[in-house]
Amino acid sequence: MDSIIVLGTLLLVTLVSSIFIKGYLDKRRIEKAREMVDLHDDLRRMQNAMAVIPSIYLDVPTRIFMLKRTMQLINKLLEANSDNQSLNALYQDMEVQLEKALSQKDDSVKRLSQRGKVDNPDTGHEIRTMVKFLHDQILKAVKSGLIPKAHGSRVVKNLKIIMQRTIIDMNYNMAQGILRTQKLRPALSKLKVTLGLVIKSPLKQYLTPLKEELEKTINDIEKKLLIERKKSSDRSGGKLASGMDKIKEEEDWETKKNIYD
Repeated sequence: MDSIIVLGTLLLVTLVSSIFIKGYLDKRRIEKAREMVDLHDDLRRMQNAMAVIPSIYLDVPTRIFMLKRTMQLINKLLEANSDNQSLNALYQDMEVQLEKALSQKDDSVKRLSQRGKVDNPDTGHEIRTMVKFLHDQILKAVKSGLIPKAHGSRVVKNLKIIMQRTIIDMNYNMAQGILRTQKLRPALSKLKVTLGLVIKSPLKQYLTPLKEELEKTINDIEKKLLIERKKSSDRSGGKLASGMDKIKEEEDWETKKNIYD
Protein backbone atom coordinates (compact mmCIF):
# COMPACT_ATOMS: atom_id res chain seq x y z
CA MET A 1 0.00 0.00 0.00
CA ASP A 2 2.82 2.38 0.92
CA SER A 3 4.60 1.67 -2.37
CA ILE A 4 1.45 2.52 -4.30
CA ILE A 5 1.18 5.86 -2.47
CA VAL A 6 4.84 6.66 -3.13
CA LEU A 7 4.48 5.69 -6.79
CA GLY A 8 1.36 7.83 -7.15
CA THR A 9 3.10 10.76 -5.49
CA LEU A 10 6.05 10.41 -7.85
CA LEU A 11 3.76 10.28 -10.87
CA LEU A 12 1.91 13.36 -9.65
CA VAL A 13 5.17 15.26 -9.05
CA THR A 14 6.45 14.22 -12.49
CA LEU A 15 3.22 15.36 -14.14
CA VAL A 16 3.22 18.72 -12.34
CA SER A 17 6.92 19.20 -13.12
CA SER A 18 6.45 18.40 -16.79
CA ILE A 19 3.54 20.85 -16.99
CA PHE A 20 5.64 23.52 -15.26
CA ILE A 21 8.66 22.89 -17.49
CA LYS A 22 6.49 22.92 -20.63
CA GLY A 23 4.91 26.22 -19.55
CA TYR A 24 8.34 27.69 -18.83
CA LEU A 25 9.73 26.58 -22.21
CA ASP A 26 6.67 27.95 -24.03
CA LYS A 27 7.08 31.26 -22.21
CA ARG A 28 10.79 31.40 -23.16
CA ARG A 29 9.95 30.64 -26.81
CA ILE A 30 7.41 33.47 -26.85
CA GLU A 31 9.88 35.87 -25.20
CA LYS A 32 12.60 34.83 -27.67
CA ALA A 33 10.24 35.37 -30.61
CA ARG A 34 9.30 38.82 -29.29
CA GLU A 35 12.97 39.65 -28.77
CA MET A 36 13.75 38.70 -32.38
CA VAL A 37 10.87 40.86 -33.64
CA ASP A 38 12.15 43.81 -31.57
CA LEU A 39 15.70 43.30 -32.86
CA HIS A 40 14.53 43.23 -36.48
CA ASP A 41 12.43 46.35 -35.87
CA ASP A 42 15.33 48.22 -34.25
CA LEU A 43 17.66 47.21 -37.09
CA ARG A 44 15.16 48.40 -39.70
CA ARG A 45 14.70 51.73 -37.92
CA MET A 46 18.47 52.21 -37.51
CA GLN A 47 18.86 51.75 -41.26
CA ASN A 48 16.00 54.19 -41.86
CA ALA A 49 17.66 56.75 -39.58
CA MET A 50 20.88 56.51 -41.61
CA ALA A 51 18.91 57.00 -44.82
CA VAL A 52 16.54 59.76 -43.65
CA ILE A 53 18.75 62.02 -41.50
CA PRO A 54 20.94 64.26 -43.74
CA SER A 55 24.59 63.23 -43.48
CA ILE A 56 25.68 66.79 -42.63
CA TYR A 57 23.65 66.49 -39.40
CA LEU A 58 25.77 63.55 -38.21
CA ASP A 59 29.02 64.37 -36.45
CA VAL A 60 31.73 61.71 -36.04
CA PRO A 61 30.62 60.45 -32.56
CA THR A 62 27.03 60.07 -33.81
CA ARG A 63 28.13 58.16 -36.93
CA ILE A 64 30.29 55.83 -34.84
CA PHE A 65 27.44 55.18 -32.40
CA MET A 66 24.94 54.44 -35.18
CA LEU A 67 27.31 52.02 -36.90
CA LYS A 68 28.28 50.23 -33.66
CA ARG A 69 24.66 49.89 -32.56
CA THR A 70 23.64 48.56 -35.98
CA MET A 71 26.47 45.99 -35.84
CA GLN A 72 25.41 44.98 -32.31
CA LEU A 73 21.84 44.37 -33.50
CA ILE A 74 23.08 42.32 -36.46
CA ASN A 75 25.28 40.22 -34.14
CA LYS A 76 22.32 39.39 -31.91
CA LEU A 77 20.27 38.34 -34.94
CA LEU A 78 23.13 36.23 -36.28
CA GLU A 79 23.25 34.33 -32.98
CA ALA A 80 19.90 32.85 -33.98
CA ASN A 81 20.74 32.42 -37.66
CA SER A 82 24.44 32.61 -38.44
CA ASP A 83 23.89 31.55 -42.08
CA ASN A 84 21.85 34.63 -42.99
CA GLN A 85 23.81 35.92 -45.99
CA SER A 86 22.14 39.35 -46.16
CA LEU A 87 22.88 40.04 -42.49
CA ASN A 88 26.48 38.89 -42.88
CA ALA A 89 26.92 41.15 -45.91
CA LEU A 90 25.36 44.09 -44.04
CA TYR A 91 27.67 43.50 -41.08
CA GLN A 92 30.74 43.57 -43.34
CA ASP A 93 29.53 46.82 -44.94
CA MET A 94 29.06 48.34 -41.47
CA GLU A 95 32.61 47.29 -40.56
CA VAL A 96 34.03 49.15 -43.56
CA GLN A 97 31.99 52.27 -42.76
CA LEU A 98 33.01 52.14 -39.09
CA GLU A 99 36.68 51.95 -40.02
CA LYS A 100 36.28 55.09 -42.16
CA ALA A 101 34.33 56.91 -39.43
CA LEU A 102 36.99 56.15 -36.82
CA SER A 103 39.63 57.81 -38.99
CA GLN A 104 37.59 60.96 -39.67
CA LYS A 105 38.27 64.30 -37.97
CA ASP A 106 35.61 66.48 -36.37
CA ASP A 107 34.10 68.92 -38.90
CA SER A 108 31.35 70.47 -36.78
CA VAL A 109 31.97 74.10 -37.76
CA LYS A 110 31.82 73.32 -41.49
CA ARG A 111 28.72 71.12 -41.12
CA LEU A 112 26.80 73.62 -38.99
CA SER A 113 27.15 76.31 -41.67
CA GLN A 114 25.51 74.08 -44.32
CA ARG A 115 21.83 73.49 -44.98
CA GLY A 116 20.15 70.09 -44.85
CA LYS A 117 17.71 69.08 -47.60
CA VAL A 118 14.55 69.28 -45.48
CA ASP A 119 11.93 70.94 -47.66
CA ASN A 120 8.56 69.84 -46.26
CA PRO A 121 6.90 69.17 -42.89
CA ASP A 122 6.61 65.41 -43.52
CA THR A 123 10.36 65.02 -43.93
CA GLY A 124 10.96 67.22 -40.89
CA HIS A 125 8.58 65.10 -38.81
CA GLU A 126 10.25 61.88 -39.98
CA ILE A 127 13.71 63.17 -39.02
CA ARG A 128 12.53 64.26 -35.59
CA THR A 129 10.90 60.84 -35.06
CA MET A 130 14.18 59.14 -35.97
CA VAL A 131 16.08 61.41 -33.56
CA LYS A 132 13.78 60.36 -30.69
CA PHE A 133 14.35 56.71 -31.65
CA LEU A 134 18.15 57.25 -31.63
CA HIS A 135 17.91 58.78 -28.15
CA ASP A 136 16.32 55.55 -26.88
CA GLN A 137 19.02 53.53 -28.65
CA ILE A 138 21.73 55.60 -26.95
CA LEU A 139 20.39 54.60 -23.54
CA LYS A 140 20.47 50.91 -24.54
CA ALA A 141 23.97 51.24 -26.02
CA VAL A 142 25.39 52.87 -22.87
CA LYS A 143 23.59 50.40 -20.59
CA SER A 144 24.98 47.42 -22.53
CA GLY A 145 28.51 48.86 -22.45
CA LEU A 146 28.66 49.26 -26.24
CA ILE A 147 29.84 52.87 -25.88
CA PRO A 148 31.09 54.86 -22.84
CA LYS A 149 28.76 57.26 -21.07
CA ALA A 150 30.86 60.25 -22.22
CA HIS A 151 30.41 59.15 -25.86
CA GLY A 152 26.68 58.80 -25.28
CA SER A 153 26.52 62.34 -23.85
CA ARG A 154 28.21 63.76 -26.98
CA VAL A 155 25.71 61.97 -29.20
CA VAL A 156 22.75 63.22 -27.14
CA LYS A 157 24.11 66.77 -27.51
CA ASN A 158 24.27 66.37 -31.29
CA LEU A 159 20.74 64.93 -31.38
CA LYS A 160 19.50 68.14 -29.75
CA ILE A 161 21.38 70.13 -32.41
CA ILE A 162 19.72 68.03 -35.14
CA MET A 163 16.28 68.90 -33.76
CA GLN A 164 17.17 72.62 -33.93
CA ARG A 165 18.67 72.41 -37.42
CA THR A 166 15.74 70.44 -38.82
CA ILE A 167 13.25 73.20 -37.96
CA ILE A 168 15.49 75.98 -39.31
CA ASP A 169 16.40 74.18 -42.53
CA MET A 170 12.80 73.11 -43.17
CA ASN A 171 11.52 76.70 -42.93
CA TYR A 172 14.45 78.04 -44.96
CA ASN A 173 13.95 75.54 -47.80
CA MET A 174 10.19 76.04 -47.82
CA ALA A 175 10.72 79.82 -48.04
CA GLN A 176 13.09 79.36 -50.98
CA GLY A 177 10.55 77.13 -52.72
CA ILE A 178 7.79 79.73 -52.30
CA LEU A 179 10.15 82.47 -53.46
CA ARG A 180 10.84 80.59 -56.71
CA THR A 181 7.12 80.81 -57.50
CA GLN A 182 7.29 84.62 -57.11
CA LYS A 183 4.76 84.59 -54.25
CA LEU A 184 6.49 87.38 -52.37
CA ARG A 185 4.20 87.86 -49.38
CA PRO A 186 4.05 84.17 -48.31
CA ALA A 187 7.82 83.90 -48.92
CA LEU A 188 8.44 86.99 -46.79
CA SER A 189 6.38 85.53 -43.95
CA LYS A 190 8.27 82.22 -44.02
CA LEU A 191 11.65 83.98 -44.23
CA LYS A 192 10.81 86.07 -41.16
CA VAL A 193 9.89 82.90 -39.26
CA THR A 194 13.24 81.38 -40.25
CA LEU A 195 15.13 84.50 -39.18
CA GLY A 196 13.38 84.43 -35.81
CA LEU A 197 14.42 80.79 -35.32
CA VAL A 198 18.03 81.60 -36.23
CA ILE A 199 18.19 84.54 -33.81
CA LYS A 200 16.82 82.41 -30.93
CA SER A 201 18.87 79.31 -31.80
CA PRO A 202 21.70 78.13 -29.51
CA LEU A 203 23.62 77.62 -32.76
CA LYS A 204 23.41 81.26 -33.82
CA GLN A 205 27.20 81.77 -33.61
CA TYR A 206 27.52 79.26 -36.46
CA LEU A 207 24.62 80.72 -38.44
CA THR A 208 25.85 84.27 -39.03
CA PRO A 209 26.09 83.82 -42.86
CA LEU A 210 22.53 82.46 -42.91
CA LYS A 211 21.28 85.33 -40.73
CA GLU A 212 22.88 87.89 -43.06
CA GLU A 213 21.43 86.15 -46.14
CA LEU A 214 17.93 86.10 -44.60
CA GLU A 215 18.11 89.78 -43.62
CA LYS A 216 19.22 90.78 -47.13
CA THR A 217 16.51 88.68 -48.83
CA ILE A 218 13.82 90.04 -46.50
CA ASN A 219 14.98 93.59 -47.19
CA ASP A 220 14.94 93.01 -50.98
CA ILE A 221 11.44 91.54 -50.89
CA GLU A 222 10.11 94.37 -48.73
CA LYS A 223 11.50 96.89 -51.26
CA LYS A 224 9.78 95.05 -54.12
CA LEU A 225 6.49 94.95 -52.25
CA LEU A 226 6.79 98.68 -51.47
CA ILE A 227 7.29 99.46 -55.18
CA GLU A 228 4.29 97.28 -56.07
CA ARG A 229 2.12 99.04 -53.48
CA LYS A 230 3.19 102.45 -54.80
CA LYS A 231 2.37 101.45 -58.37
CA SER A 232 -0.98 100.04 -57.29
CA SER A 233 -1.72 103.21 -55.34
CA ASP A 234 -0.82 105.37 -58.35
CA ARG A 235 -3.09 103.31 -60.60
CA SER A 236 -5.93 103.57 -58.12
CA GLY A 237 -5.40 107.33 -57.73
CA GLY A 238 -5.35 107.81 -61.52
CA LYS A 239 -8.60 105.90 -61.94
CA LEU A 240 -10.20 107.93 -59.16
CA ALA A 241 -9.07 111.25 -60.70
CA SER A 242 -10.31 110.12 -64.12
CA GLY A 243 -13.66 109.22 -62.60
CA MET A 244 -13.97 112.57 -60.84
CA ASP A 245 -13.15 114.44 -64.10
CA LYS A 246 -15.86 112.50 -65.91
CA ILE A 247 -18.41 113.30 -63.20
CA LYS A 248 -17.46 117.00 -63.38
CA GLU A 249 -17.83 116.99 -67.18
CA GLU A 250 -21.28 115.45 -66.86
CA GLU A 251 -22.29 118.01 -64.23
CA ASP A 252 -21.04 120.89 -66.44
CA TRP A 253 -22.99 119.53 -69.40
CA GLU A 254 -26.16 119.24 -67.32
CA THR A 255 -25.67 122.81 -66.12
CA LYS A 256 -25.24 124.14 -69.67
CA LYS A 257 -28.17 122.06 -70.84
CA ASN A 258 -30.40 123.52 -68.14
CA ILE A 259 -29.29 127.06 -69.04
CA TYR A 260 -30.15 126.65 -72.74
CA ASP A 261 -33.35 124.77 -71.91
